[in-house]
Amino acid sequence: MTPVTSTKVLTIEPLALQDMRELLSSKGPCLTLVLPAYRPGERAKSSSVLLKAQLQEAAHQLAERGVAGSVVDQLLAPLQSYANDPVQLGGSHWGRAIIRSTSVLRQFRLTQPVSASVSVGNCFAIRPLLTELNLPPEFYLLMLSKNRVDLLHCGHHGVVKMELPNHIPATLNDFLQLEPPDHDLENRSASGADTGAMRAVRFGTGSERETKHAHSGDYYRAVDRGLHKLLGEERIPLMLAGVDEDSAIYRSVSEYPSLLRDSLHRSGEESLQEADLLRDGYAIIRVEAIERETKALTSAKERLAPSRFSTDPVTVLRAAFEGRVHRLYIDEDGSRPSTFENAVYQSLGEEDLMNLAAVQTILHAGLVFTAPDEKMPENAALAAEFRF
Repeated sequence: MTPVTSTKVLTIEPLALQDMRELLSSKGPCLTLVLPAYRPGERAKSSSVLLKAQLQEAAHQLAERGVAGSVVDQLLAPLQSYANDPVQLGGSHWGRAIIRSTSVLRQFRLTQPVSASVSVGNCFAIRPLLTELNLPPEFYLLMLSKNRVDLLHCGHHGVVKMELPNHIPATLNDFLQLEPPDHDLENRSASGADTGAMRAVRFGTGSERETKHAHSGDYYRAVDRGLHKLLGEERIPLMLAGVDEDSAIYRSVSEYPSLLRDSLHRSGEESLQEADLLRDGYAIIRVEAIERETKALTSAKERLAPSRFSTDPVTVLRAAFEGRVHRLYIDEDGSRPSTFENAVYQSLGEEDLMNLAAVQTILHAGLVFTAPDEKMPENAALAAEFRF
């Protein structure tokens, strides 16, 4: 990586695991600055004011760790210019993470809520970013109503409304014109003696509510079949958005393999901002991911021999440097501040050893997940499944 000494525009990029593996190989000192979302007029400090305060703290920490003044100036100069640019640090619906070493200067968008933080170490502090790294880059959102559906493609690019192909009926009327359901056909009975001159008696097959429910079920089933054809075997997550009744009807007839269990609750014609859709949508995906990964953690603890599973921080950290950690689970709120030194690494002062284990696991192509404290085995700060 070539040295980075200045920047005119620090673009905001989506955070991707493949990029992070390359960036984590940067030599220290490394700065990680996390800025929460900010909208002008809020009582919280503006992004510009917050970043300036973080840079002062970073300079203080670098000096405490004995980093040469020329290196400190090199690290902070482009960020100080950025902090003085009101256009670049205006209001933002998103949080952001800025990582900086002598060879790296990148800024990443964060879709999930974050708290402000500044970290200095011999590697980047990626724990605030782990949630983002494990989110899928995209998902589909199917907006349901009684009479129509809309399909949105959501992800790091933003939210894009898709034009439905002809084989997916966009409205209930379109569907009824193409394929009237059997229960909508008129039923007739031969007239008896008491019906006078009437030749037949018409009757329905259920209440009006039952008929509407059946219509919706047939319509949503046709939409679901169309989505199979449109999306093929991509296995991209599909999320429903609508009132509970519509979501329940669609879920009861759907065969889409990657349909998410929880829905985005939305009433009537309520409109949601792009940022809200992404934030709330990814929050649902995050909850399901935690449940899935903690089940995998419990399974690993039960089925693996003691030599293949550990909750001891020192054992896990050594294994991470050796490339033996296949899956690492970290308490999302825990930390183990200390120093660490081996043949290839020396701490730049005290740092979070759980973060260091996460960095080394990712560098060696392992997977890292965060989980709430109550989901961790035996109140452990971390747990690891070893390759060998």
